[in-house]
Amino acid sequence: MKKYLSQIAITAGAAALLAPVAALGAFHEQLQKDAAGKREKIQQEREELKQKIEDQRDTIKEKGHAIKEELKERTTAIKQELEVRRTAAKQQMQTEIKKLRDDFRGKAEARKEEMNKKFGEKRSERIEQFFAKMVEKFERAIDRLDTLAEKIQTRINAATAQGKDMTNAHANLAVAQGKIDEAEKGLADAKAKYAELGATADAKKKFAEVKALVQDVEQKVKDAHAALVRTIADTKGMGTTTATTNPSQ
Repeated sequence: MKKYLSQIAITAGAAALLAPVAALGAFHEQLQKDAAGKREKIQQEREELKQKIEDQRDTIKEKGHAIKEELKERTTAIKQELEVRRTAAKQQMQTEIKKLRDDFRGKAEARKEEMNKKFGEKRSERIEQFFAKMVEKFERAIDRLDTLAEKIQTRINAATAQGKDMTNAHANLAVAQGKIDEAEKGLADAKAKYAELGATADAKKKFAEVKALVQDVEQKVKDAHAALVRTIADTKGMGTTTATTNPSQ
């Protein structure tokens, strides 16, 4: 009996000694589970944050692309509107120029009658033929330059649409078109002066003024041609028509 009680006591004592160890093991196991849970939670949060950043990046990228496309569309629309306005203004100017040219030719007989009184029939005929020939030559030259400028403008627009920097070409073409307009205006002034020739008291002086205006028109035509040549140099390699014709012919 004593032996049995002694074994029970030993077993109880061993159990008492092992109880803290078991509790410690359970606690350690719980800690590991908690740590694993926290690591899993942290990893999940990291993945969620990463996905959120990627979503935001995609959203920003999409917005940036949308803004870029919108700007591109607006730029294209503005360019198209400017082109329409420029074309309309050009057509209006060409209509006005044609009207002035037709008006000048339509009044040829009236001018001749006035000049007949001043210079005589034969001399007035020679003067009229000379000036009419000169006017026709400059009108052809201006028309050729104008046509060439239109072709260059088309080339520049195409290159700009392809993303090429055509700043210098645009600037030089603007200068050339200004010179062409100056030549046309100078020719109109020369015609106006010439129309006054038969009615003026000092016909010799008036004719000298007309001659000076004609020379000025010739210089303006040459200046416009030179400006177009510079513009063609800016569009080299794009297949632009080369201006080799003498502008005064």
